Amino acid sequence: MSGLFSGSALEMFCWGLALFSTTLLVLKLTVGTLLDGLDGHLDGHLAIFGADDPSGAGGGLKAILVGLMVTGWSGVICFQLTRLSPLMVLVTALSAGVMTFTSAVWLLRRVRHLESDGTLQPANAIGRFGTVYLTIPAQGSGTGQIQIEIQGRLATLEAITDGPAIPTGTRVFVIDTGQGVLRVLPEQALDPLPETGAHPSASDVPVASHRTSNSVTTSST
Repeated sequence: MSGLFSGSALEMFCWGLALFSTTLLVLKLTVGTLLDGLDGHLDGHLAIFGADDPSGAGGGLKAILVGLMVTGWSGVICFQLTRLSPLMVLVTALSAGVMTFTSAVWLLRRVRHLESDGTLQPANAIGRFGTVYLTIPAQGSGTGQIQIEIQGRLATLEAITDGPAIPTGTRVFVIDTGQGVLRVLPEQALDPLPETGAHPSASDVPVASHRTSNSVTTSST
């Protein structure tokens, strides 16, 4: 055990760890496909750190290599620039590596979360109003297109209707979605609010959604 904590042995170990992990990290970043299998395997064991990746993009190996690289180079720097004892060098290097690994896991997870949030989800259009961009055929016989604002941007999505054809320019309400296609009703088909006799507005989405579902249930009965 004393041999492990001798200055020369520990310094050689730090040099080896630093060079080995740095080389692997460079290979991962430049020709990462060769290590993708190992990366995906490690991702499954990092869920405890919140690093699980449902998208399958991988990242566990990068976090580990970064942590090992910082551990190795921290040890080398301590030996070269300080007069710390071998034990203190080991503690310092391991602490730096663990903190870096944890930070890398958190950062990779945040990046993937942002990427996931940026992916357009048609289901987020349910309960919103849009405008027909391309005529929607009657009785679900084909798809048209509507323009609708979701996730902070204006999107053009495919849509169908169970009623009569809906011409371009008509304001519609999204009641459902399936396989990326929206199911819509024209605004005038919505039940008017009993208090005012007016149709629900875009700012009254919860009421509109509730009344639409009631209307659909009644018609099916």
